[in-house]
Amino acid sequence: MRIVKKILATIYLVAAVMVIGGFAGITFGPFTGRFERVLEIPAARIALIVALAVLGIGVLVTVLRTFVARREPDCMRAGGNPDIEVTLAALASIARTAAETEDIMVESVRGKVQGRDRSEVRFVIEAIAFTDTGLEPLAQRIQDKVRRACEEMLGTTGVTVRVRFCPSKTTVVSREVSREQG
Repeated sequence: MRIVKKILATIYLVAAVMVIGGFAGITFGPFTGRFERVLEIPAARIALIVALAVLGIGVLVTVLRTFVARREPDCMRAGGNPDIEVTLAALASIARTAAETEDIMVESVRGKVQGRDRSEVRFVIEAIAFTDTGLEPLAQRIQDKVRRACEEMLGTTGVTVRVRFCPSKTTVVSREVSREQG
C-alpha cells in the first residue's frame, strides 16, 4: 500500500507542477507567447486538462478525508459497556507502573483503543533492559504483569501488550580535527 501511495503522490506532484507552470507561464514572464503556442497543440492542451483533473481529484479526496476522519478514541469501554469508560491515560499509567521492575527502565508507553465497541486496548511498551540475557522471559513477565494489572482494574479482558527493547548502550565517537589550513 505504501508503494501505491508514493506513486499517487508523485503523480499528484507532477500534475501540480504542470498546472502551476502552465498557468504561470501563460500569465507572467517573458515567455507567455511561447506557452500560448505550446497550448495551441491539442496534446499539450489535453495534458494540461488531465493534470488539472488529477489536481482537482486530489484536492477533493483531501477535503473529504478531512471531514470524514474520526478522531482516535481516548477512552476504553470496560467489557463493551458504554456506561463505563476508562481513559487511555489512566490505563497507560497503570501499564507503566506494572511494567517497571529493577531489570528495566520504561522509556515510553503508547496505547491505542481498538475494537468495534472500544473494548480492547493495545499497548506498546518501549524499555531499556539492564541485562543482555533472558530478554524473552523478561518480556513475557512484563506482558503478564501489565495484562494482569489492567484486567484487575477493568474487571474484564481486552488488553494486549507488546514489549520492545531499545538499545541500552550508546557509543560516543570523537575525532580530533587539526585547525591547520594549508
